[in-house]
Amino acid sequence: MAGNADVLKKGYEDFSKGDIESALEPWPDDFVWDGGETDLPGGGVHEGKDEARQTLEKAVGAWDKFQLTVDEIHEGDNDTVFALGHTEVSKDGNDATLPVVHVWRFEGGQPKRIQILTDTYTSAKLLGKA
Repeated sequence: MAGNADVLKKGYEDFSKGDIESALEPWPDDFVWDGGETDLPGGGVHEGKDEARQTLEKAVGAWDKFQLTVDEIHEGDNDTVFALGHTEVSKDGNDATLPVVHVWRFEGGQPKRIQILTDTYTSAKLLGKA
């Protein structure tokens, strides 16, 4: 049986290949997306796999270019896994590399929740919301 970090590594690999179905396959129906308290695409708390998927699509779709790179994955205590990386984004000819931290909570080998931390100020500036 794959460990929690292995589940995420495969999911990130699938996502980078554009295979969203495979990337989200381990997410249960009651998955929770926590994009923080912001009105940016991807912000807010969204409950349920379908709503989380729609939020992911809106967050990525807000950019002309969006590429996520995971640099490190660390397993913590109590079924918590941290993914550290960066996104390369572009909007209307303006580019940025933004840090990103994903805090994953697992239950019974399934990812149940993701909390996303990133540079919301730079994102808002690039998206014309600041």
